[in-house]
Amino acid sequence: MFETYAKLYRLPGAFLFSLAGFIARFPMSFIGLSTLMLIRHTHGQYWIAGLVDAASIIGFAGAAPWLARLVDRHGQAQVMRPSLTVSILANIALITVALQTGPVWLLCILAAIAGAFSGSIGAMVRSRWSHLLEDPKKLKSAFALESALDELVFMLGPVLATALTASVHPASGLVLAILFALFGGMWFFSLKSTQPTPSKHLPVDPQVAERGSVMRYPALWAIGATFVGAGTLFGALDVSILEFTKVLGHPATSGIQLGIMAGGSLVGALIYGSRDWPLPLWAMYLAGMALLSIGVTGFLFAHTQITMGIIMFVAGLVVAPIITIAYSIVEFAIPRQQITEGLTWMNTFMNLGVALGSFTGGVFVDHYSYTGGLWVTAIASWFMFWIALATSRLIRSALGSSGTLRELATRRAKAWKDARASRPATKPAKGKPKRVLKPSDHDYKLTPAEFEAEIGLANPTEDVRRFPPSTIGDISGQETQPDVQ
Repeated sequence: MFETYAKLYRLPGAFLFSLAGFIARFPMSFIGLSTLMLIRHTHGQYWIAGLVDAASIIGFAGAAPWLARLVDRHGQAQVMRPSLTVSILANIALITVALQTGPVWLLCILAAIAGAFSGSIGAMVRSRWSHLLEDPKKLKSAFALESALDELVFMLGPVLATALTASVHPASGLVLAILFALFGGMWFFSLKSTQPTPSKHLPVDPQVAERGSVMRYPALWAIGATFVGAGTLFGALDVSILEFTKVLGHPATSGIQLGIMAGGSLVGALIYGSRDWPLPLWAMYLAGMALLSIGVTGFLFAHTQITMGIIMFVAGLVVAPIITIAYSIVEFAIPRQQITEGLTWMNTFMNLGVALGSFTGGVFVDHYSYTGGLWVTAIASWFMFWIALATSRLIRSALGSSGTLRELATRRAKAWKDARASRPATKPAKGKPKRVLKPSDHDYKLTPAEFEAEIGLANPTEDVRRFPPSTIGDISGQETQPDVQ
């Protein structure tokens, strides 16, 4: 299993940008928690702490897609170095004002600025993998690997931040987040050899120019809606488990309890990414949603921490694979020069769901104890499943044909062969033998615009995947297949 991931890391520059990205996105697992603990200590009220944290989430959700579009257009380093600097300075100012018991409105402004300019590091890491790998099966493994690293972050980050805040200083968790972002982020963006080519240097794709925002692709709304449900599930689960462990008399174990689910998700990501799956992506996506809904509903029947831990681990096994499959669908549903923006929108939907789940779960926990919060998680999971089921035709159309990774890889290889065959022959440079490509050769490179044009996914003569926004949710009639040459 691990040989699959070892091969990925042997690619030039892959290990370095994956490691740097891992460090850079470490704060995402505990920066909100650290902010809550700091503001609760300095201002003495949870509602103020929650308000400041919500300002940060709203800032990120509002600005991240816009920032991602700039990244796709001008390049990761050119945009994110100054942006990350602004975010770090805003967090430093937030700590300073909080320790001086400054006004709440100023704390909210600083938190919103810090969130808005932080960017989606995870989306940019996956964008680099998408730029580096053309084989969909290898890309699936790379996305699964990054999902596993995400789960590792969520296992370790909150525990580390909580320990530092309790034993060192109330602001130490937020200081640690700043250090991770500064060191990891600046290192990541200094690795320019693996960053995707900015779209301003590529030929203009008429479809991209006409559509503008990547969210004009209906399949992304379908995936985004399920991500809102996923965020709601996770946000409500955090609040519910805090109350669950408190009621059982072990409040200090809440982080460990949540980490069990993250551990299951990590195992699931590694297993999923190491195997070739013959099923279509849309079918695995729908099946994963069904299994997750059943597992999360089981939380309602757990009355001890051991029972809850077992159920959470089992349910967690499908979390990372679902997210990995969703990212793969997004990667195939949109033009390659908009991949960072598309993946960032998914993270935005997830964060909006977390904010909704934290609030809704908190209200139900206040009125009905932890059981009320767990009902919110169960409802959110079934919402995800029904959205995935209702939009399955849309997702199948976006993927085209069978939608399996093998079929997608074949289409890409054929597009490469046809594109090269249609170009006029050129004489090789003196002293360099002409390379002969075999039909099975997967070491091909088209620019994103060339690839999308040749494969017929971005600007075909009649693209059955594209629907006007007004038709989302009202798609009927006989299913048609894309015309893939």
